Amino acid sequence: MPATSPPRSWLLSPPGLLLAFAVLSGGIAWWLIALPVLTLSNVSSHSTHFPHVFLHASSGTVMLVIGATNLYLGATRQYFRLHRPFGLAYLLGGTMSAVSAIILALGNGHAKHSTGFSFDPLHADDVGWALATLAAAWLACAAMGYRAAWNKRFSSHQSWMVRSYVLVWSFVLCRLIAQFPSFPQLGNGVAIAWLSWTVPLLVCEVVLQWQGGSRQQSRA
Repeated sequence: MPATSPPRSWLLSPPGLLLAFAVLSGGIAWWLIALPVLTLSNVSSHSTHFPHVFLHASSGTVMLVIGATNLYLGATRQYFRLHRPFGLAYLLGGTMSAVSAIILALGNGHAKHSTGFSFDPLHADDVGWALATLAAAWLACAAMGYRAAWNKRFSSHQSWMVRSYVLVWSFVLCRLIAQFPSFPQLGNGVAIAWLSWTVPLLVCEVVLQWQGGSRQQSRA
């Protein structure tokens, strides 16, 4: 049976347009950052920790692609039978990507005069802690989303999965900003690392909770 086209109205709705923007910007970041890693063209830049970087890039690719696809499936109900296996793939890939991000962010991979890679959170810089906290926030949102689905609280599950993908995109935003040294860094540059994910998450939370605080309709 031929595949039916998705509802045009949803693709042109604010959620559909935001998802399209996230996919576009995520694709640009993947081309700039992940592709050189996956094609092994910048091994020398990560000589002490390239296995961790490769794991992060490959699992992050799964998280970006599967996450966007699954949000689409959940919103449009197109091919909804794939939503569960895609969701499990998103959680698996995302967990691997988030854990490797924490290891890399709090490691000494880019320390001067480093002869080997080690997990060294006590000497990690402020940017490293900002990125590690972002990864931990994703793990928390993903765990809450899985718990809600397990308990068949699907409205809560949907909200937590939206939060988790906003954090995925926030990491993309942070990496894109790092590609442009002329971008305003705000102070000593650490604020951007925090604001790149706390502000999108705050905006997401306002949108998710907006209807819950609206004026109640009076009953006749």
